[in-house]
Amino acid sequence: MTDSTHLQGSHPQRAAEDVLVIGAGPAGIATAYALEQAHIRYKVVDKATMIGSTWCSLYPSLSLNTSRYYSHMPNVPFPREYGMFPTGSQYYDYLLKFAQSHDFNIHLGVAVHSVTQAGDMWQVETDQGTWLYPVVISATGIFGHPVIPEDLQEKLSGFTGEAYHAHDYKTPEQVRGKRVIVIGNGPSGVDISVEASSAARETTILMRNGIILRRRYPLGISRYTWLLIADAILPRGWCNKLLNFLVNHFGYSDAEKYGLIPPPPGEGGLTPYAGPELLNAVKAGQVQPKIGEISHCEGQTLYFKDGTTQEAEVVIMATGYYPVLHEYLKVDLPMTETPAEKAGSCEWELGPNGERGWPARDTSTHPNGRQIVGYPGLYLVGTYYKGKGAMYNFNVEAAVATEQIKAYLRENASQFEQQPVIS
Repeated sequence: MTDSTHLQGSHPQRAAEDVLVIGAGPAGIATAYALEQAHIRYKVVDKATMIGSTWCSLYPSLSLNTSRYYSHMPNVPFPREYGMFPTGSQYYDYLLKFAQSHDFNIHLGVAVHSVTQAGDMWQVETDQGTWLYPVVISATGIFGHPVIPEDLQEKLSGFTGEAYHAHDYKTPEQVRGKRVIVIGNGPSGVDISVEASSAARETTILMRNGIILRRRYPLGISRYTWLLIADAILPRGWCNKLLNFLVNHFGYSDAEKYGLIPPPPGEGGLTPYAGPELLNAVKAGQVQPKIGEISHCEGQTLYFKDGTTQEAEVVIMATGYYPVLHEYLKVDLPMTETPAEKAGSCEWELGPNGERGWPARDTSTHPNGRQIVGYPGLYLVGTYYKGKGAMYNFNVEAAVATEQIKAYLRENASQFEQQPVIS
């Protein structure tokens, strides 16, 4: 890994590499590995000054919700002492060591301002110069673009306490001695609620229509151990049926007694939370669950649609993320209105086309094709967060992209070689 040096000249020139990877997080590093294995010349850039910048400052209690069996980088399993679900800090240390051991061509502290078409090439404008590349891969993920819905912003406009996205929550000390409401019951919302309660005066987790709690170890072993076994011995269809049964039929019988009720029939869209942490915190009186929606705020009083009110000094919004790529891809991204086909636990191929703000991909030659529709040479890695888990899918997506890029460069070698190359 090196720092980038300024490229001389006011006009863009053909870069020495064939592929530019934007983003030096897990997806970008997986892509660098795949490109090196295929002997394709590449460069990885990131605006941060360290690799995996998202992972270096996450809240202390964060653990992966996917198993060590599927979340490691290619051919390098996690150390056994990391346990079944490595912590965020362990994952960051592991990622750093993996990158350093491979000496990838990573240039840090390079901010990409725009990526635009320039004939058969892609023009990349950065704070270190402007380059032309045959291929650009966006691997910047979603966690750099936290989302707060506009209607929620409006409802909180009268709130005079602290309000921030889960992205900006780093430690329980931020809420020590304060009354806290966490909005959202996804993994981040649950984790932060439980962790914040160790320091807060009061902690409430606000859920729009309920929560689905499942056991982390159905029948005594983790879901991902079951997946490892089933994936090896069962046909894909039966593997999915078994995993769906394990996920959907092993919950906590006393959860509803403590106000952790599932959503009404027909109101889906909730990702189950696996583990007893929230239930235990509610039982202990450390976290109070509330189902409802905010109507408006006055000072530090939150008014809910059911007519109730609650005082709070801090509101933390665990309301999700969208891809970062819109900040620099200056092209008319082709979005699709068709919902992504649901994939079972044993699959990875059916990644989202347009879901969560991703543009449509060309799947004509591969079910998880990585090229953006209508834009040859422009690829995405790091879009699919379900199935066997994001980290596993990053590796697979990187391998698929690399195979497609290898063919693309070979088929168009003559036109790319006509461009003068900078040293």
